[in-house]
Amino acid sequence: MATSSTLPRLRSRAVAIDAAAPAAYALGALLLAGEAAVHVQQYVAEFHDVRWVGPLFLANAAAVLVTIAGLTQPRTRRLAALAGVVISALALGSLVISYGNGLFGWQEAGFRTPVALAMITEVGAVIVLAAALVLESRFSGARRTAGAHQASAQRSSNR
Repeated sequence: MATSSTLPRLRSRAVAIDAAAPAAYALGALLLAGEAAVHVQQYVAEFHDVRWVGPLFLANAAAVLVTIAGLTQPRTRRLAALAGVVISALALGSLVISYGNGLFGWQEAGFRTPVALAMITEVGAVIVLAAALVLESRFSGARRTAGAHQASAQRSSNR
């Protein structure tokens, strides 16, 4: 007699889906930490004397640290992820503007390693945190719907 192996596959898929959003939040927090590290290093090495831009580097790092703290708490995780997307997108946009006409009197020239690291962490944070938000909203909604259907079916069978 052959048995169906769909139940273990379904269970492992559900476990993977349940783990995807928390893993994405954790990876997003790591990317944000990398972004903050690059900004602090660049402030110390190069931008400490640059009016407006230097303090903005420190403000980015501080905002990222608050966001990482928010990502650790389930009640604030979604808001923190959205904040992380916005902070990283603004930092990336500011970098792009600094290569064009300049930003607050600073015009970036050349492509340095810290610029590449900043771009990688910022783009990565935007993608990963946005994906975490989508995963959580899509699959938490599906779990609520499935739970409601299951509860409804159980009530019907109890009658």
